[in-house]
Parts: sequence; C-alpha cells; structure tokens
Amino acid sequence: MKKLLGILVLGLLWCGTANAGLNEPGSKKNFKCTEAGQTGYKEAIAYLKKKPKKNAVVYAACSGRHWSYEWGKGSNLEKLHKKVYKRCTKRADGYGAGECFLFSVNHTIVWKTKMAKEIKHNEGKYVSGGTHRVNVDKAFIKYKEQDKLTFKNPKDDIPGRFLFDQEDVTDDYQVHAIYVLAADSKDKQYDVKGIIEKIVLKGNRHMKSKTKEKQFRLDLTKEGKLDVSFLRVDKTKKQINVGDAATYFMGMAVKNGFYHPKKLYTIFYQDKYKDEWGQVADAELYTSSGMVEINGGVTYLGYVGRTTSEAWIPHVHELIHALGFVQLCASGAMNDPGSKWGKIDHLKFGGDIMSHNSGDVWNIDKKRNQYYGHSNVDCPLDLKKSAYLEPTEEDAQLQPRSPNCKLTRWQKKYNHQRSLDCMAKLDF
Repeated sequence: MKKLLGILVLGLLWCGTANAGLNEPGSKKNFKCTEAGQTGYKEAIAYLKKKPKKNAVVYAACSGRHWSYEWGKGSNLEKLHKKVYKRCTKRADGYGAGECFLFSVNHTIVWKTKMAKEIKHNEGKYVSGGTHRVNVDKAFIKYKEQDKLTFKNPKDDIPGRFLFDQEDVTDDYQVHAIYVLAADSKDKQYDVKGIIEKIVLKGNRHMKSKTKEKQFRLDLTKEGKLDVSFLRVDKTKKQINVGDAATYFMGMAVKNGFYHPKKLYTIFYQDKYKDEWGQVADAELYTSSGMVEINGGVTYLGYVGRTTSEAWIPHVHELIHALGFVQLCASGAMNDPGSKWGKIDHLKFGGDIMSHNSGDVWNIDKKRNQYYGHSNVDCPLDLKKSAYLEPTEEDAQLQPRSPNCKLTRWQKKYNHQRSLDCMAKLDF
C-alpha cells in the first residue's frame, strides 16, 4: 500500500510540473527573454490588426545565451494556449532555451518584469560583420578618374570592353554591372558577347512580371545597351576560393572607382566559388569624411548544376539583399537564435525569391505583406519605394543606414536624410 501511495504521489507531482508554464506568466529578468517575447509579440500584433476578432498568444523561453519563442492564432483561447505552449516547449528543447512561459495574450503583455516594455532599438546591431576595408591611397582610383585605369593583361584589351563606367544617360539611381575574372581565369568574354546583358534583362523581365509594375533601373550606354565594366583582380581562382570572395570583389571594385553615390553594383564572377551561387558584397570605404559601406550583389557564374540562363535568380536575389531586405522586422523573417541578429534576412516560408528555401516559384512578396508594397508601419522600408527601381515613387527610399553609414537590416523608422548624408561622403 505504501509503495502504491508513493507512486501515486510521484505521479501527481509529475502532472503538476509537466505543464508548469502553461498559462503561467514568465518573470525572468533576462534581456534575452524579453527580446524573444517582444519578437513574437510584434508578429502577433501584426496579425491581430488584420483579424481583430481572433486571439493570439505568445510563449517565450530563455536560458543563458539561448532563447526561443512561439506564437499562435485561433478562436478557442484554451486550445490555443495548449498548442502554442507545446510548440514552444519542443522548439526550446532543441535550442536548450529552458522552459516556456506565457509572454502575452492578445494585446496584453503579461510577463512579470518592467523589461517587457518596448526595448530601445539599436540599428547598429543589425549590420554586417566582416567587410573589405578600402583606404584612399596611391593605388585608389576615384570614380571620376576611372579613365586612368589600364589593362593588367594585354590580352583582355578587346573591342567592346571597358574598364570604366561609360558616360551616363540619366542622373537617376541605377544598377551597374561588372564582369570579374580571377588573375588566372580563361576569358570567356561574357561581357562583350552579351551574356551578362541577357542575365540582367531576364532578371528585369521577371521583376516586372511578378510585381506588375517595377524593374531595376539599369545603367545603359547611349546606344541603349547594358553598360558592363570589366575587372580582372590580382588573386588566382585558388586564392579566391580560400577567402571571402564577395567582400574581396566589392573591395577591388571600389578600389578601381566603382563606388558612385547613385549606383548599386551587380558583380558577375565568371568562375566557381565554393558551393555558392550568389552572395551580398560589401566593402568599407574610408574617406576624409568618414566611413561608408558600399553594397552590391555577386553572382557566381561557375556554380555547378546551373547555367548562365538561370543566373538572373541570384542576380535579383542578391540585389534585393543589398538594398536592405528582407528587413528583420518583417513578420516572415526567418528566426535563427544562433545568429548574432536572432534572425536572418530570408523568409521562413517557401516560394519567394527571398525565401531561405525558395523552390521554383520565385515570387516577389506575392501577398504584399513582407517587403514589397506592404502596409506594415512598424517595418517602413519597402522595396517598391526603392530609388533603384523604375518608375520611381515620389517618396523614394535609399538603402537604410545605421549611424556609422553601414547598411542596417532593421530600421524601425526610415531615415532618408541619414542615407543621403552617408552617400554624400562619396563625393570627394
């Protein structure tokens, strides 16, 4: 009998603690808990604005540096609590984030700490880490003096090829293409044979098709052809493959005068680089007025299993990244507690050109609720308003800049003047 009672008592204790966090508000005074809860809360509030008659609950967990959260929506509040708590517990176990507790119910934050109020936003947190540093030294070429450039390899000097940005036909913001070869690359002449132009024009056709209105404004020659510049770098293919290719290419481009204040650069490297199809490129240019980060996209044309006719996909994807998307405040931005941002600038669902796993659909924010043509006031940057797209909106936006002129992936309030001030540093 005593043995039976002991088992019964243990069973009751287990039942009492198994769901300790179900409907139980959290109370840890831990910034990571607050950050986790606030992230889910913003997503829940965005949903409730559209569906005010529904319910939304958020559960959060944290332990040391690890944190996690889950939120859910539904009509039956009791069932909703159980479902979200169960999901949160499973996710938290995977991240080693400890036990889940209730953070909010609908519009009310119930977490028992003053820290659960709005967190002071730091745009400087959401910038890139490693970039290529470029100094204005003897080897540096100003963008207004690119005519000083000469071919490193005489064999590269062929009709129709240019080392510099040709005369512009518009003073608007525009995308400029650069064809890059390694020191030992065999020249396939993708610039003069029109391959780069075909890739870029196909990307524009896709954008026009999916947005029904917009495309990148391209840097064209007076003859109406795509202006493609040529750059052979000083590293071999082997040397490039052991480093950070994207930042290196952007650094070399900037050093050779490709940092025009009104241009966004799309770089096409002829050969293979690791297992990458495309990457964001960034370099830090240090001028007498201060540092400015120069961003662009890199497409690796030697990517195994893909042809140049498909290269428009990474070309478009990386340019959208270079413009600051997907902003981490977007409800669909993918959670990644292991990253320094807690999220990554890809969408967590498939079918979009900015998805982590996009599939073969390549939509551009089909529902207009993430990064293009959306109405989320808490995430004001909008690709539709980008000054690099045409036709241009009256309230056009530039790349979002942190106070130190780096591209930020989370700007709560778009600061147009700051972006203008940063780009003005490039006129020296």
